[in-house]
Order: sequence, then C-alpha cells, then structure tokens
Amino acid sequence: MTETTRRIVLSTCAILAAAGPARAATAPMVETSLGTLRGATADGVHSFKGIPYARAAQRFAPPGAAEPWPGVRDAIEHGATAPQLRGAALPVFRYLDMTAAQAEDCLTLCLYTAGLGDGRKRPVLVWLHGGAWSTGAGTSPILDGSALAREQDVVIVAVNHRLNVFGYLFDSGLAPGAGNNGVADMVAALGWVRDNIDRFGGDPANVTIFGQSGGAAKVSAVMTAPAAKGLFHRAIMESGSGALKLASPDDAGRAAHALLGEFGLQPGEAPKLRDAPADKLLAAMAKVVAAQGGANNFRPVLDGAFFTAHPFDIQAPTTARDVPLLIGSAETEITFYLAQDPKNRSLTAEQMRARVQRFLRIDAATTDRVVAAYAAAMPGATPTDVLAMIGSDQNYRMGMIQAAALKTASGGAPAWLYTFTWRSPAMEGVLRSPHTAEIPFVFGNTDMARDFTGDGAEVPAVRKRMMALWASFARTGRPQAPDVPDWPAYDAASRITMLLGNEATLARDPASAQRQVLAAIPRFEYGHPTTFTRD
Repeated sequence: MTETTRRIVLSTCAILAAAGPARAATAPMVETSLGTLRGATADGVHSFKGIPYARAAQRFAPPGAAEPWPGVRDAIEHGATAPQLRGAALPVFRYLDMTAAQAEDCLTLCLYTAGLGDGRKRPVLVWLHGGAWSTGAGTSPILDGSALAREQDVVIVAVNHRLNVFGYLFDSGLAPGAGNNGVADMVAALGWVRDNIDRFGGDPANVTIFGQSGGAAKVSAVMTAPAAKGLFHRAIMESGSGALKLASPDDAGRAAHALLGEFGLQPGEAPKLRDAPADKLLAAMAKVVAAQGGANNFRPVLDGAFFTAHPFDIQAPTTARDVPLLIGSAETEITFYLAQDPKNRSLTAEQMRARVQRFLRIDAATTDRVVAAYAAAMPGATPTDVLAMIGSDQNYRMGMIQAAALKTASGGAPAWLYTFTWRSPAMEGVLRSPHTAEIPFVFGNTDMARDFTGDGAEVPAVRKRMMALWASFARTGRPQAPDVPDWPAYDAASRITMLLGNEATLARDPASAQRQVLAAIPRFEYGHPTTFTRD
C-alpha cells in the first residue's frame, strides 16, 4: 500500500466510521496539504468542488496561502464565480451558463477523478476557462469533467480566479505584479495541483493546461510566465483570440487612469478603490471599455516583473520550449456573435466590405484585395458568409497559425494544428462551426448541449474522437485516436492541419489563399475594437 493510499484509507475509515455504512460508501475522503476533503461519487467518478487553492486576502493584492481547516471540509458544491458583468447569449448556447453566485473570494478549484487510492498516476488536465479575461467560470455545467475522467481515465481540474479589474488593474499605487494577479492565481492553482494531485489519482509530473477562447489566451500567458515553469508539461489552446500579446504598460496604464477618473482619483491612488462596491467597479470598467470601442486592456500586462516577454509575438515562450502544444480553432468562429442579430444573416456587399475594413483596420485598397481573395475561394458565398470567414480567420485562425509556426521554429517540443469543422444543425444551420463548438465534445457533455449539437448520427463518434485526442495528447504529448489518421506535427513548409468534423482528415495548408492575403495584416489583440457585428 502506498503512502497516498494509506492516507486516503485511514482518513476515510476514521472520519466516516460514525456516519454509517451508506455514508461511507458514497462520500470519498482525501487528506490534502490543507486538511481533509469530503467529496461525492456518481457513476464511478469522484468529484471534489470548491477547494481553496489560495487566498485573496485583500483586493488587488497577490494571492496568498490558503488557510488550513480543522476536521473535514465538504467539497460538494462549487466555489464562487469571480465578479463580472454578463451579456445575454443565444438560448442555444445556454450550456455555457454559470450557476454559482459571484464573490471576490473565488480562488477555488474543482476536480474529477475515476481513481482514488489505487496507486496509479493518471494524466491531469487543468482547464482555464474562457471569457476574454473578463467573464466566465470553471464551474459551468458543460465543464463537468466526469465523462472525460471516466471514459479516458484522466483527472480533470477546473480553476476559478480573479478577472477583469479585480485581477488586472495596473496602477503605480499597487505592488509590482499587481496588474497580473489573475495569472498569479492560476500559477498558485498549479502549485496546489503539484502538491496534492497524487492524492486524487493524478500524476504531478504529467499536467496539461488547456483552455478555449480567453482560456487559450490564459494558456499562452501561463506558458510565458517564469513563475509557472515546471508546473505543467503539455498545453492545448482552443480558439485563442488575443493569445499572442499582452497589454502594453501604456495601454494598461491608460485603462487604469480612466477607471480612476470615474471615481475622481489620480494615478497612484488605486488602493482607495479597495473600499468601492464591486458592482460600481464593474460598472466603471464597462464605461471605460465602451469608450474605447470595446478595446479591453484590463488584462495581463507586460510589466517587466511578472512578465518579461509576450507569449507568441516574435517568438514562442522560451519558458515552455519543451512543452508540446495542441492548437487550433473552429471554422466559422464569429457566427457565434453574428447569429445574435438576425440582420447579420442578410448583409449587403457594401455592409460587409465596410465591416471588414473597420475590423481589420486597413485601407480601401487592401480591403478590396482581402474581399476579392475570399470571394474567389468561396464561389456562391453570401456577403455574410464572406464576413464570417474573414472575421473568424483574423480573430482566431491566423493567431493560432502564428503560434504554431513560432512554436515549431523554437526548435523545442512540436505543435499540432487543427480546425474544428463539425457543423451544428441548430438555428437552421446558420451557426455552422461557431466559437465554443468543440467544448461539449471535448468534455463529453453533448447531452447537456443537445439544442446545439442535435441528435445526428455523427455526434457520438465526434464526441468519442475529440475526447480521445485530447486525452491521448495529455497522456503522451501526441494527439492520437483509433479513427484518426497519423497526425504529423506542424511545420511551415507543409502546414499540415487536421480537419476535425464528422470525420478526421488531414489537409495541407487549408485555405491557403485566404491565409496569404491576411498574412501582412497585424494579428487581432484584445486591445483592438471588436466591430464586425454591427454597421
């Protein structure tokens, strides 16, 4: 019997003896570095929720050590969601909704494992949720890791951390590194995983960080942070817009200055905001972002202290040189946003062209070249179709290609590039392959997202394939599945990309003409206005 097994067994026996045989059979107990946790078991998977991994003792302060607890702590309910503003989403995407209440005391994680006390070391996948540094939670029902843990024999961890102004206010009155507190939270969570995951059947020497959208940007930031070096061993970036560069000190400073102005404060006076109501801080932040056309610089900043380089700007992160990378995007990402307004489904050519020029921030002649290249590659496409592809490529695909190319050029561990091409039948098919489309498949929770996935005969196979690919990458550092052809690593000569749709097929430099016409246009950053959804 291993020491880990002994701790779990003794803890369970000693604490549950008085609770009766029924309680003992259904309440898994694990002794962690901070105290004993009591979780829950369902369908062969043990879950532990609301686990404190660190403590934000003071607003705008770096994360501190979580406090130990006496006795047994119930870990059967999720911890709080970070304070945030939420916009309305289409009903078909309700699988992304959050259920936990918001609170600043949000530094918790949840985990799912199929094995406790058996002495095995399973791959660990740590999910960093999406939401563009501003919204989201690792506790949305669609992110329940039970199916993935059970069917692929892995351990799933999802992290909540500080967001928006609470995690990324950059002001001279705060301690160095304060503008990156949200990422420091994630690093603290990975430290907890290193110190405790073996007690939950996981391998601390085989940890994969993965995330979608803003979560992919978080993965790129963690890959770049010197403080995170050695805490993870593989990385997966799904649909990462703004994943290449951090905010500049000037941009982050201007955002902070504007926020302080909303409260009548001067630069250096950010500590006075510690007493401001959370809802007033969020409202003031929204005004600042809106005044900049949606450009959001309440995000990680290249401050020279916590970060000394951008993630994937001119080179891949040297701190993660030996970390394999699985990276890609969905085929029509921005239909997620366009579909919210029915008017976007029947754009004129003039409307489409004006939106392309404004969003790409280019002149009229360059706009003509871009639109012509896409129209030639998409015979019969409507103006809405052309806008959807240009916006998706600029906002997501081109950045993922750049990151894959830089990772390959670094000479370290390889990268694998994919495009998710499965199409949703929802809303009469107008969504096609939108942003977030792969999440229900990766987590194996297509039943929760049936309004989006439908009941097509292909759904179970796509689900099984995506789960197997992600889990095999976590296990071996190479994405493989029984019904997937041998997948070569990405290289700048062949640009091999796996198309993950109803089937998995390899393509050599797909959409080459479109890629080439966008190549000279600067990649999208969160500091750019997002204006493709309106005239």
